[in-house]
This record gives sequence, structure tokens and C-alpha cells, in this order.
Amino acid sequence: MIRNLLLAAALLAAAPALAEAPVAKPTTPAPVATMTQAPSAKMAAEAQRLDLNKATVQQLSEVKGFNKTIAEAIVKARPFKYVDELAARKIVTGEVLTQVKDQLIVR
Repeated sequence: MIRNLLLAAALLAAAPALAEAPVAKPTTPAPVATMTQAPSAKMAAEAQRLDLNKATVQQLSEVKGFNKTIAEAIVKARPFKYVDELAARKIVTGEVLTQVKDQLIVR
């Protein structure tokens, strides 16, 4: 019983100091990305790529490493499922494909 009284007295004595202690502010979580935000760098880079299944002969012939003959062969060989098919179908060499692969896409 005396122990409880001593504990109660200690708490009452400390109460004013505890009441003045600063309270930590709750942190807010970082905002979650939504579809309305600007596209990522990857999406922007993909938008700049030329679609093998939709590009014209003129657009394809402007790709560094392609000429008009290669561009016409690409149009005749459509549709493509992958950019790598250009080398698999022997339309371009593996070396040329490596040079132009980052400029092309198949959607």
C-alpha cells in the first residue's frame, strides 16, 4: 500500500513535466505514383522508338544503319513479334541489329 502511495506521489509530481513534453508529429507517407503523373523515362524512351509494324519505308530508311532496300524488306516481312526477328529472318546482320535495336520497338 505504501508502495502504491509513493508511486502515485511520484506520478503527480512528474505530471507537469510530462504535460509539457513535446509530442512527436506523425509522419505522412510518401505520395503514391498514379497514372496521371508524368510518364517515366522508360516510357518516354519507348515513345521515341520506331514501331517495325507501323513505320513507313521513309521512316525506316532514316534509321542510321538502314537504307531504302532494308526498309522495303522490313515492310514486306511484316508482321514482327520481336525486334530480334530482323536478324533471325536475315533482313539485317547481327551487327546492324545491335546498332539500331535501341531505336526500334514492336508493339
